[in-house]
Amino acid sequence: MKKIALLKIGALGDVLMTTPLVRQLRRALPQTSIDYLVGQASGAILEGNPHISRLVRFDESILYRRKIARLGSLVRLLRGYDAILVLDKHWIFALLARLAGVPVRIGFARRPLDAMFLTRTVPYGPVKHEIAYYLALGEALGLPIDGADVAMELPPSDPCPMEQPYTVLVNGGGANANEQSTVRRMPESLFSDLVSACRARGKVVFLGGKDEARYYDRFAGERTVNLCGRTSLREAWDLLRHAQSVFSTDTGLMHMAGALNPNLTAIFGPTHPGRKCPPGAGWVWTDQDLYDDRYELYGEVPERQFFRKMSIENIMRPTKA
Repeated sequence: MKKIALLKIGALGDVLMTTPLVRQLRRALPQTSIDYLVGQASGAILEGNPHISRLVRFDESILYRRKIARLGSLVRLLRGYDAILVLDKHWIFALLARLAGVPVRIGFARRPLDAMFLTRTVPYGPVKHEIAYYLALGEALGLPIDGADVAMELPPSDPCPMEQPYTVLVNGGGANANEQSTVRRMPESLFSDLVSACRARGKVVFLGGKDEARYYDRFAGERTVNLCGRTSLREAWDLLRHAQSVFSTDTGLMHMAGALNPNLTAIFGPTHPGRKCPPGAGWVWTDQDLYDDRYELYGEVPERQFFRKMSIENIMRPTKA
């Protein structure tokens, strides 16, 4: 096999969870050209990855906004490969690979329709870590895969000095091209308790996007620094790496922290830590009785309220992954 492609539209945390697969593909196929085709917004996660032969960014709005007339440009990008690993779950990605004439098309099967355009499938559904699911695609390609090799890889960070000690807090998730919800966000009262508890130990730093800055302003006080929208991704990685601890709900920054800092506590509501908790991180989850896998399998946003049983005591005594 001379040339294979990995295809994924996003998002940042999801792309990061594919990096163990990329590393193991390179190990198993040292002479093969391994290209990664990814949406523009998530390409930064893979810049300079030593295991990728070529990073190809594409305009993800073609799919998110259903620009049917431009689908041909994606098909052209996929031509000429011996095999493709479809890292997204929707059948449209497998169809594009088939239209491009890729002979070996490996991907996930959630529904019968998904398997129609694939030559080999990995069943997707039961609770298993996303990294393990991605590695299963390598096994379906017939490669030796080490299930214990799950460390995620990020590009080098840029310096962003911050007086020590400090704790990074992130209360977000659910804001992306396919979803605009706050269902993964802790209630304000609980997050306020967490801010107070962490502020007692040193400075508190809030990280997130520019559109989240106003939300964190309401928790401002002595020894808090709101850096939402004021750092680059690489600067945010530096802050995450050197924090004395990180507390984050299920969002892209949670996965980035998991790749950088062993002192991460991942806080879950509607999503399952067995699927998403970064390897080696601590985790907190009190909504087992409300869990509905349709959110993670099919993107059906639940209307229930989560985190209501969680207390600051739970957060400060996490379970270790």
